[in-house]
Amino acid sequence: MNLDDFGRLARARRTSMLVDRNRDVPDEVVEHLCELAQWAPNHKRTWPWRFAVARGDGRARLGDAIADAMALHGDPAEKVSKARTKYLRTPAVLIVGSAAGDSDTRTAENRDAVAAGVQNILLGAAAHGLAGYWGSCPKGANDAVARLCRFEEGTFVAAIIYLGWATDTVVAPERPRVLLHLLD
Repeated sequence: MNLDDFGRLARARRTSMLVDRNRDVPDEVVEHLCELAQWAPNHKRTWPWRFAVARGDGRARLGDAIADAMALHGDPAEKVSKARTKYLRTPAVLIVGSAAGDSDTRTAENRDAVAAGVQNILLGAAAHGLAGYWGSCPKGANDAVARLCRFEEGTFVAAIIYLGWATDTVVAPERPRVLLHLLD
């Protein structure tokens, strides 16, 4: 791959929910995306990435766990109701966690590594022809999602990624001009 190929891939990656809801994403593809995440920079080689995939009824269980936590948190009934079904919008939902570190600094470094890994996942998804959407875990639901995914206690749910085979393209939004400060 050359820089032009990489640039095209990076620019082709889009946040999109325009997917074929009936076409499954094979386990091998999801595993490949998770493997790509682990090539992101990782300070002190703590290997903080944690993965779980929700398919079929697992997506509804994810929605129920999140909705129940949101209800306990006092979120409005409309938001709670929407959370119960929103994870059914794509055939696969990849949950990515970041393991806690042995210090606050290491925990922050782990989260940075996991975020970089999520970008690898999204680029890999685009290369496979998948649409992807990086969602956040709703406030108050982190521990419930981490338990559902069987992540270690203290794991931060860094991403809930909707994955499906793209059915259409999304127009790229304009990007601001890069502002580069030179420090001489």
